[in-house]
Amino acid sequence: MAIGASLSLEDTIGRTIGAIYDAAVTPERWPDALRRVREAFGTASTAYVMHNADRSRIVRFAAEHDPDGQRMNVETLLRGSLVYTRGSKGHAGQIIRTSELVPDRIFQRSRMYQEYWRPRDLSHALRMTVAIHGGTHHAVNLIRPKLGARFEERDMALARLLMPQLQRAVEVRRRLSEIDVLAGAALAALDLLRHAILLLDQNGRVLHANASGEALLRQADALGAHEGQLFARTRAATSQLHAVVGRAAGRAGAGPGPVGQGAVGQGAVGQGGAVRLPRDAGGPLALLAIPFRQETIWSLSRRPAVLVCVTDPDAAFPLPARQLTELFGLTAAEGALAADLLAGKEPREIADASGRSINTVRTHLAKLMAKTDVNRQSDLMRLLARLPPLGGGDSG
Repeated sequence: MAIGASLSLEDTIGRTIGAIYDAAVTPERWPDALRRVREAFGTASTAYVMHNADRSRIVRFAAEHDPDGQRMNVETLLRGSLVYTRGSKGHAGQIIRTSELVPDRIFQRSRMYQEYWRPRDLSHALRMTVAIHGGTHHAVNLIRPKLGARFEERDMALARLLMPQLQRAVEVRRRLSEIDVLAGAALAALDLLRHAILLLDQNGRVLHANASGEALLRQADALGAHEGQLFARTRAATSQLHAVVGRAAGRAGAGPGPVGQGAVGQGAVGQGGAVRLPRDAGGPLALLAIPFRQETIWSLSRRPAVLVCVTDPDAAFPLPARQLTELFGLTAAEGALAADLLAGKEPREIADASGRSINTVRTHLAKLMAKTDVNRQSDLMRLLARLPPLGGGDSG
């Protein structure tokens, strides 16, 4: 009988720990984890609460039953709770019964008890302060019904067993959140670039394309993708493309043929390369394959091995005149002139198109060079060309 009960308890604890880590990866699963905790302790109510240092704001709240109603009550009553105002505010790793913080006879006269606990027939509680990060407190609260037993030493032992798992789960969630923010910002930054950018895995399959890259692949004029594999307009160009990408990925013996063929060299150092991609209209595009240093940048299984940048050598990426004006303190006329020069237009061409005299254009050019601290038009063009060709701005 004892052995069977022991196995049952081990199974319950194992399932509870598994649910806690599921919630760490997917916060929407906290209600399921709390249900497991409730079953393990035999409580009537369980909740996971994240709040700021003075308890004036709930950062995150999860409950198995009526989460909206419980959150509203907690937000209303938490700050003035006697458990916090008269008892300890808690420290990371603390496991304590509320009766140890505030005597029952005093707590039962409090607003929290009268408005929240008593209508729900709640009585004895256990508070687990899991972690405190940057002023944010993470706690799991367990409450038993009035007629239920108090939390005894065996309950405290179970709480001590679960506490390290809860703390690791909070840390996992914190790190994943940081990674999500960084990854989201990085991908958003790629979308600002007007060049087509593709991230490929070690087998040459497309993991991500920025906005320009998606447009290029949809057009499928010079470069396309089938089942994640890149292909060029001609068979010869496709073979060269696969060879360049394969070498950048560090694939042993990379040569003409599909990138997915052949073994990937473990720890191989990729070698960057370039290839020209013919297209139906206009000159060929330039594709540059750059190897990632995976061991220092990415740690997930489906990690990029190659960054591919595709450029149209004939295309100009002028900065919007407004951005040039703000950057160098230019007048509207000087900003428009800078944008025209960056687009490849000559002063005489600009004068004819705008209806101004060449002398007026040259006067604006001289002022433009003075404000950008250059002495020659070629130096001005070099300076403007080095500015990042970001999309999303207007051209005026």
